[in-house]
Amino acid sequence: MNSPLGRTVRLELPAHTAGERPRTLPLPAVVVLGRSNVGKSSLLNAVLATKVARVSQTPGRTQALHWYRVDDAFHVIDCPGYGYAKTARESRERFAGQIEELLTGERRPDLALLLVDSRLAPQESDRSMALFLRTAGVPTVVAATKWDAVKSSQRFRQLRALAAEFEDSERPLLPVSSETGENLPTLGRLLKDRLIGRTRTGAAPAAPQGPPQKES
Repeated sequence: MNSPLGRTVRLELPAHTAGERPRTLPLPAVVVLGRSNVGKSSLLNAVLATKVARVSQTPGRTQALHWYRVDDAFHVIDCPGYGYAKTARESRERFAGQIEELLTGERRPDLALLLVDSRLAPQESDRSMALFLRTAGVPTVVAATKWDAVKSSQRFRQLRALAAEFEDSERPLLPVSSETGENLPTLGRLLKDRLIGRTRTGAAPAAPQGPPQKES
């Protein structure tokens, strides 16, 4: 079945150490980031139209940076969730180091998909990650997940609060639902247009401080 992102998808590499990359020629890449339990695995499975990511009610299940190859045209990089305090400190530090190297190294992603929970007010860890991505010079699309769980009477207020925090002329925000498929085709088109159409500049801005590890 065709997905909003492509026809074929396969896991190319589960990266467990900082700097680990697929050994094939570099492809454009979008990195997927979000707090633990934001619905990242469900969204990936929905947007790729296949069960590539394990869905769990327990936060912290993703234990590596998973590189998925889509249509032999680009990579989707699934990162461990941040903000889950019960994850072992050693694991949190390792994940943060992997993500920091990915976002600030020479071969950084062409695009980031930042997931935020549409049911909640803007979270400090999400603000920190959005700032980190901007400082690192990684173009970003924000997807507000679990939109089906937001009551119709609350949708306008919730979307306005999230847009005020995360959306601007260069960083679009889109409410999505993995359960109903709402706005997933639009998200897929948006990511492909920005990913395939983006030209690398080769510029490497100064490395910011590390990404968030836990909620303040």
